[in-house]
Amino acid sequence: MGILHAIRMQKLVADARHAHAQGDDTFEASIDIDPRAMARLRNPMKKIRKEIDLVVRSVEAVGWKCVSVGQFMYSIDMEFVRAG
Repeated sequence: MGILHAIRMQKLVADARHAHAQGDDTFEASIDIDPRAMARLRNPMKKIRKEIDLVVRSVEAVGWKCVSVGQFMYSIDMEFVRAG
């Protein structure tokens, strides 16, 4: 994991906390996939799944529950609802 990845994850978690504190009912997160980088990997789906799991665990720790994960072209969209 590089420094840019860590900064993006911090921003994502901060946005999730902010939305939760505001009382929002839903929160959406998205991951962009670089097809050129994925072509160089031995098992790109394993890497993508690992990244999805990382985002879901991080956002659920704030108080959200993941209800859907979907792909559109070169991005993964995740939708969360307020837990409990």
